[in-house]
Amino acid sequence: KLVALAGAGKLVVRLKGVDPAIFGRASEEIEALRTAGLDVEVIPGVTAASAAAASLRASLTERDLARRVQFVTAHGRDGAMPEDIDWRALADPGATTVVYMGVRTMPELTKRLVDAGLDARTPAVLIDRATWPDERKISATLETIADAAAKARPAGPCLLILGAALAGPVARLRA
Repeated sequence: KLVALAGAGKLVVRLKGVDPAIFGRASEEIEALRTAGLDVEVIPGVTAASAAAASLRASLTERDLARRVQFVTAHGRDGAMPEDIDWRALADPGATTVVYMGVRTMPELTKRLVDAGLDARTPAVLIDRATWPDERKISATLETIADAAAKARPAGPCLLILGAALAGPVARLRA
């Protein structure tokens, strides 16, 4: 559709509400437009993970708690949990993990993380519609977030953020 509209002389703007370059189709769309001989300009924005962290008033790399941040999708092309995830790396207690597209596969995701060694008491927050006026924050632990999310019935888009760096924000949400 982008190619057809642009090819018809229309000025086309593809406004993406979340991360176009993280687990999105940006590469496919850009390639299709370029193959059709059309100019493409990408204007960067704030990643959903940073926006969600700001909304939580949390640092994803809290000093002494998180050495790194890792982004993962829990939703493959077929809608199922991707089979090529390195669960041991993902279960690093010294990392903050941001899970994109993980609502449907959250029970499997959380079980696999616990099985890989991540503490079941790891703080977890599901941010439903981060930074939108109707944003919701669902706080729990790795062990209980799937049930909490199922009860909350998020509307999406959602991000699941896990890690020790969230202990303070999770405590504030529960207060």
